[in-house]
Amino acid sequence: MDMRITLHLVRHGRTLWNEERRYLGHEDQGILREGRQQLLPLRERFFTGQFVRIYCSDLLRCRQTLNVILSDSTMAAIPDDEALGRFIPGVEYDPRLRELDFGDWEGNTYEDLKSDASYRRWIDNPAEVTPPNGESWEAFRSRVQAFLTGLSLDLKELLHVEEDPDTLVQAEAEAEAEAEAEAEAAGYGLGTQRAGLDVLVVTHGGVIRQIAAATLPHTEFWGTQVSPGEELKLQLTWDGERWQGVRVSE
Repeated sequence: MDMRITLHLVRHGRTLWNEERRYLGHEDQGILREGRQQLLPLRERFFTGQFVRIYCSDLLRCRQTLNVILSDSTMAAIPDDEALGRFIPGVEYDPRLRELDFGDWEGNTYEDLKSDASYRRWIDNPAEVTPPNGESWEAFRSRVQAFLTGLSLDLKELLHVEEDPDTLVQAEAEAEAEAEAEAEAAGYGLGTQRAGLDVLVVTHGGVIRQIAAATLPHTEFWGTQVSPGEELKLQLTWDGERWQGVRVSE
């Protein structure tokens, strides 16, 4: 049985190394104050109780981003530093959603590395070169794919999906009620106030590119660009083996 979702992929807010165009992988930086302000349009859009599941990279910049966009949009103030770093009940914080580990290249710019022959080969074909003391392309691709497969299992469990497709409508209604009750109990006002299965993922630029490449036809890794603090929205269908779908225009 096919399962359909709208997947909201949000790249974390802007950091200092984003500003300086430095490679930022597993280094655990927070977002800039200006980056927090840039997230307010997403806060207006997302504080509507619409998600059946929320997933987030466990790194600080993503946790802070999530706390901003789920904060009360009726309040002008952005949560303080202590509140921004906290873990929200009900959210799945998943290390598989981390950016690629750039190893010894972490914190460097293109200008710093352009004379390095292995770096230039990596730029041309990252699947064939691994950053020194960093993560291989296959390891990165595999963990992102593992997240996507796990997402299907998580949602199937949430919906109590059985072989009979007639159970889907009832399962969706039950999932909506369950998600709303959990969110109200946690005090975050999340739920599913509109029809459909909406899933929020707060992660990193490389992960968003890889998810797009894995789910959208004729999409290369470098063919997707999402700036810090912006969203890519996909409509996806799970056919029993993989997610496939289309990009949604706002």
